[in-house]
Amino acid sequence: MNRTIVLPANVLDTLRALPYDERVAVASALAGDVLLGLETHEGLAPVEDMIYSILRFYVRQASERYAAR
Repeated sequence: MNRTIVLPANVLDTLRALPYDERVAVASALAGDVLLGLETHEGLAPVEDMIYSILRFYVRQASERYAAR
């Protein structure tokens, strides 16, 4: 499995801007998804799940763009 994962600056900036508890929850779910392929977002609060979904979209989009190069 040689897949490149791209974490755009806007994703990192968004994570850094979140309060600590939300940052840990969203970052853990995102890492579980992109690194391990796990569905770990089920335990997130509704607002955390929304943020996670948006960030996951940006990571996948950037990774696919990079892979297409």
